[in-house]
Amino acid sequence: MIKDRGNIKWASMMMPEHLDLLRECKEVYAAQPRELTEWELEELQQTIDTAYHQQQDVQLNVWNDGKIMHWMGIIEAINLSTNELLFETLLTTKRIPIHRIQSARLEADYYD
Repeated sequence: MIKDRGNIKWASMMMPEHLDLLRECKEVYAAQPRELTEWELEELQQTIDTAYHQQQDVQLNVWNDGKIMHWMGIIEAINLSTNELLFETLLTTKRIPIHRIQSARLEADYYD
């Protein structure tokens, strides 16, 4: 298996301007959430609906300030007028914008 070091192996041949542009591109790319496909959105909706109606624990992976946050809890309410979930964790209750949710997984699925 070939171990590739990415851009590190080319750094000695790059001009400083190129390195600056690569860093800038990487920052811009990391600052935006990943676009979900249609089937991922459908699966996300089904998981959230199941978790809400059956009051099951769910793990949400939420895009927040350039990184993914993992929260475990119960969905108390879905507010469609503000597009937010009222999410109760062990310690607090959070309002999570639906468009920031990257994935959801029921806790019961962990034990399969």
